[in-house]
Amino acid sequence: MAAVKNLIFDLGNVLFDIDFKKMNAAFTSIGIEGMDKHFTLNKSHQLFLDLEMGFVNEQEFYDGVRALVNLPLTNEQIQFAWNALLVGFRKNSIDWIKQNNTKYNTFLYSNTNQIHHDHFIPLFEKEVAEYPFESLFKKPYYSHEMGQRKPDPKSFIYILEKEGLVANETLFIDDNEPNILAAASVGLQVLYLKEGMLVEKEMGAYL
Repeated sequence: MAAVKNLIFDLGNVLFDIDFKKMNAAFTSIGIEGMDKHFTLNKSHQLFLDLEMGFVNEQEFYDGVRALVNLPLTNEQIQFAWNALLVGFRKNSIDWIKQNNTKYNTFLYSNTNQIHHDHFIPLFEKEVAEYPFESLFKKPYYSHEMGQRKPDPKSFIYILEKEGLVANETLFIDDNEPNILAAASVGLQVLYLKEGMLVEKEMGAYL
């Protein structure tokens, strides 16, 4: 196995806790039962996939949710429930990156969307540190800016080529098995961060 020179981190449940149960409960509180029929970690209505790839904007998403559930909800109600997914940063994992990101070319690759991005970026400076979250990485890659998302193998190739990275010198860290399998299929080394595992506890075995 080649020595690792590059790190690509996922965000959700790797550096930032997310909770689908909290999101589902928040949607229930505004009258939408069974949101998990429309959006889960690995299966989503096209509206949510389009949001994550930047194919619809925030207003189009809110309009789409109203049409999907046939309820006269406000943008603010939908935003509240949608952002309930976002719990908070894992500060010890962030500290690990801060301490090690000069030793490796460090990147972020997250399936996310503009609404969530606009929530977690200011949250970092409010709750974690005064420096910008994105300064932890040589470059953050977000699905809604790329027009691509995991687990499409082409999205990993895109980042490797954009950054001039060698696949087998690059370690990808993610909590979602389909993403891990896709990354491995194009030659990346992978760390499957399962529930209960933490970046700061696991990385030493791979570096």
